[in-house]
Amino acid sequence: MEKQYGGGEKPPLSNFNEAQKKAVCHRDGPCMVLAGPGSGKTAVITGRLEWMIRNLQIRPEEILVITFTKYAVKEMKERFWERMGTRNYPVTFGTFHGIYYGMLRQIYHMTPDQILTEEEQKTMIEAAVADVERENHRRPAEKDVLLMIGKVKNNGGFAGISDDPEDRQLYHAYEKRKKEAGRIDFDDMLLLCYQLFCRRPDILKKWQERYSYILIDEFQDSSRIQYEIVKLLAGKKRNLFVVGDDDQSVYGFRGATPGIMRRFQEDFPGSSIVRLSINYRSSQFIVEASDRVIQKNRQRFSKELQAVHGQGRPVHVQEVKDMEQEADYVAAEVNKKLREGIPPEEIAIIFRTVQDASITITAFLNRGIPFFIKEKAFHLFEHFIAEDVKAYFRIAMGERNRSDFLRIMNRPNRYIGRSALEKERTDFEDLRRFYCDKDWMLDRIDEWEQDMKEISSMAPYAAFQYLLKKVGYQDFLKEQINKLQTEETDFLEIVDELAQSMKRRKTMKEWLDFSQIYTDKLRQMEKEEKFTKGKAAFLTMHGAKGLEYRCVYIIEALEGTVPHRKAMADQEIEEERRLFYVAMTRAKEELTICYIKEKNGKEVHPSRFVQELFTRPRPHPEAR
Repeated sequence: MEKQYGGGEKPPLSNFNEAQKKAVCHRDGPCMVLAGPGSGKTAVITGRLEWMIRNLQIRPEEILVITFTKYAVKEMKERFWERMGTRNYPVTFGTFHGIYYGMLRQIYHMTPDQILTEEEQKTMIEAAVADVERENHRRPAEKDVLLMIGKVKNNGGFAGISDDPEDRQLYHAYEKRKKEAGRIDFDDMLLLCYQLFCRRPDILKKWQERYSYILIDEFQDSSRIQYEIVKLLAGKKRNLFVVGDDDQSVYGFRGATPGIMRRFQEDFPGSSIVRLSINYRSSQFIVEASDRVIQKNRQRFSKELQAVHGQGRPVHVQEVKDMEQEADYVAAEVNKKLREGIPPEEIAIIFRTVQDASITITAFLNRGIPFFIKEKAFHLFEHFIAEDVKAYFRIAMGERNRSDFLRIMNRPNRYIGRSALEKERTDFEDLRRFYCDKDWMLDRIDEWEQDMKEISSMAPYAAFQYLLKKVGYQDFLKEQINKLQTEETDFLEIVDELAQSMKRRKTMKEWLDFSQIYTDKLRQMEKEEKFTKGKAAFLTMHGAKGLEYRCVYIIEALEGTVPHRKAMADQEIEEERRLFYVAMTRAKEELTICYIKEKNGKEVHPSRFVQELFTRPRPHPEAR
């Protein structure tokens, strides 16, 4: 039933603290709300919407609310409708891309089939990469090209993005193919909208008149082009209300920067600044620990967050020997929480990249702990190294499939030609018959067969080490590293994770069966609905943003993992620290941070961010 207010009665503000009230009751003009983790930013935005409609008599159709994901849009709508008691208030809610697509659709009569699907875009990028590769004899990774293109478009051009001439070649090769196909991609909607408003002030004026008030959630994640469009829409009225936290700006790879919040102050001098400093989510220990970490960043607005809840449990830092022990520890701790009656959906395991979690996922599968993976799972056993090892193991076990022989006959190179293997079921004798007149080839075939006999009775871990060192598969990987121009660490991590998965398997068959079960279960989970009740969550640090859990376990807190080994510049390290801060602040009651001492057979060190937990830095004089 709709709430009724009459006789000058105002919506209740009793549930808001003083800072929240100031934000909710802001009248006109620009306003920036600095909202720390758990400070009630969604409540403030929906409360402000109610205040604007009921008290300021602003027409709902004049209000535009922008957030970053469809999930966030859905949640914001539901919270607003709950507050208002009805859906009959035509406030516009949407993502940046959704809103701008709606505008372009009205002007250009654009249809969804004009926009490239993810698969179509991938195919087009692969073609562009092939075009450039033919000239440069080098093949960049498609995912890196996709990120580069998105970052360029979200910044409105190459300025400050890349000086690499190959990046420009790839960009223009992709754009040429896209233009020839008469299609646009997702980020083109931003550029087209900006260009339209710059060229056609009459059309811009129409939208300015329609949306007199603009509210933006997660403003720190705005790209340059998104912000420029919003500034145009705000126009002379300047009724722009932005809510964000520069300490949670973690999307630099797609063009976002915490500096956008400082730019807001510069672009809108005299704007109101409201700081939400009360944390309603986490215990005092968690708030203080995360604050000690984030204060190390220089380029930030100063904040002093206070927890409403009590001290709670101290943040626990756990040192373990290797990934296997880390996985066992986390799985055992989660099992303990489940026995204590904590619902699985109140537990999260957070990591830097999906690959970092594969061993812990294995431990959960082995123990039957229910879980889901928010992001697309990393399929360890479908990596080409794993597929090669599986082929070697099957041959050692006596299987004689042509496909297995073809896969590994030249890994390492034995100079065997495909024509030597014509039958679907083949054998070493077939190879000998084909090369009967070449003694040097017969020696290679004999050596290969003998290697297979040697490992046939070995445990999988020992067999894998034999393949790497005695058969020469390790040398093959080094050649691939040079050929693909990738980092050695990328392959070493796969090798180490495969080795870890073998340690507790007694036979090659047992390991092969496990790898298939593991892959099948991951594929099944990818088809299931996410955020299902009754399951613990596996999340990347990026994927954890905006969520909260009673118990959080951060794993692989290592130098080279977080901060990532590719993060070199000061601003990159600061973004990695913000990412770690986001992970820490997902925890409501308990936070455990794990790091290992040994990886890839080498000593590794805890993340510098873990070290920062034990120091209390002074705010840097440059912090604002």
